[in-house]
Amino acid sequence: MCECEEGKCSCSNERKEQCGCESECRCCEGEYSKLDMFLYMAKGAKMEILKENMKKRLEASHGKKLDKVADLIVGALLEQYKSESDASKRRQELNAQLDKIFSED
Repeated sequence: MCECEEGKCSCSNERKEQCGCESECRCCEGEYSKLDMFLYMAKGAKMEILKENMKKRLEASHGKKLDKVADLIVGALLEQYKSESDASKRRQELNAQLDKIFSED
């Protein structure tokens, strides 16, 4: 699908047939009006409001469970970062030891 931004198609001319812009998005041919732009913006705003409403409903009905999932995943990610940092430090130590061994003559 084609997305119009500031009256311009986000796809290249050679891909218009593949993404379906020719029939669905007049901005691909450079033909757009202020009305088209405002209608596109309104559709985007509507989707943002819908998304916010869905987030509120999910928070109300499953918020505690989602908080637990978020805590679990964030904790795992932080552990992974720590492990990667520890592994990086250990590699640096090993490289320093190897450099020392090879520099002794």
